[in-house]
Amino acid sequence: MSAVATREGSAGIELPQRVEASPRLFDDGLTLEDRILGAWEDLVVEGRTACPVCGGSMSADSGCSSCGSELS
Repeated sequence: MSAVATREGSAGIELPQRVEASPRLFDDGLTLEDRILGAWEDLVVEGRTACPVCGGSMSADSGCSSCGSELS
């Protein structure tokens, strides 16, 4: 799951100016190499994967829709 924070709230709800980072990147024991290789494998097999940088949706043809990262 991912979320996008904007400065404008909906229905009168005010959103915070800054969103704290999600849990630490390596808490699950995987190395950066493990994450990148896993992302490559998912892109080749399924054409989509979770971005290893931000966790957003990444596709083989356009990279991450959230942060713009690409695997090439």
